[in-house]
Amino acid sequence: MIKTIRQGDLLFIPQQEVAEHVLEYAKTAPRKNGVIAEGEATGHHHRVEVLEDAQVFQAYNDVYVKVGLNGVSIVHEEHGPVKLAPETTYKVNRAREFDYLAANTRYVAD
Repeated sequence: MIKTIRQGDLLFIPQQEVAEHVLEYAKTAPRKNGVIAEGEATGHHHRVEVLEDAQVFQAYNDVYVKVGLNGVSIVHEEHGPVKLAPETTYKVNRAREFDYLAANTRYVAD
């Protein structure tokens, strides 16, 4: 079984099945720079280390990483690299926090 992996404020969740209409976004609208998430506070990015080994794409409001045959490392300037399993598609979730004074949630700023 492939594990869920955390890197800073991102959680990479392996998907057992991905709908074909979601995978169409990998073909038609990949993020050519390999950036998964941009840091709001520092300007640092979570990104694919070797772009030829994976595709990053957004489908609706979700970001996915479709990993190729060799696996891929995700790098960030403030966090250690993490390795994603080969031939797996991961959905990327960002950590959120609840602001009790404002009574709302917001994404954690990285």
